[in-house]
Amino acid sequence: MRQRTGTAILLLALLGLLWVCPSLQAADEGPLSAKGTKQLGVNIGYGYSFSSNEDIRFAPVSPYFGYVFTDPVGTGWYRGTGECIVEGDFNYVFKHQKRYAAGITLMGRYNLLSKHENWRPYVQAGFGMVGTNLSMRGFGADFNFSSNVGAGIQYFWNPCNAVNFEWRLKHISNAGLDDDNDGLNMSILMVGYSHTF
Repeated sequence: MRQRTGTAILLLALLGLLWVCPSLQAADEGPLSAKGTKQLGVNIGYGYSFSSNEDIRFAPVSPYFGYVFTDPVGTGWYRGTGECIVEGDFNYVFKHQKRYAAGITLMGRYNLLSKHENWRPYVQAGFGMVGTNLSMRGFGADFNFSSNVGAGIQYFWNPCNAVNFEWRLKHISNAGLDDDNDGLNMSILMVGYSHTF
């Protein structure tokens, strides 16, 4: 009974986040345009390897926390804000092997403040650490580094809640810590949800 009550309270709290939105951004240029704005989100998706010695497919899950650290800068189409992001990096490999990769990534994102406040395009780049049990030729270490670049767009249906669409390129290798360091290149498509506050 306690477990059902706890689950119901959690679901109600999540639904409250979806529809309750304080007017904290009423005086600015819309979502993600005020220094100090924070966001919590999660993205899920599909990824595949390319230009690597192993053909793999994987399912990523990436919860994240972001903090807008600048006021709007620039003019015209490139006016935007800087955001730093800490992201969990969890991947389940399901083609040719049942393996995993998990780690943490730090990213910098530039949010473009388009004239349509519901849409927030962005570009980003990041670096992180990842542990994996992948079985690949020339992949010598379980501890690796990851780097990525990407672009995406968020659609805000109200000032606090958004659907995310994102594409990124990612590279994993051990940076020469092991003699075998062929690395892994990946292309990833993601969709998710974020809540700003």
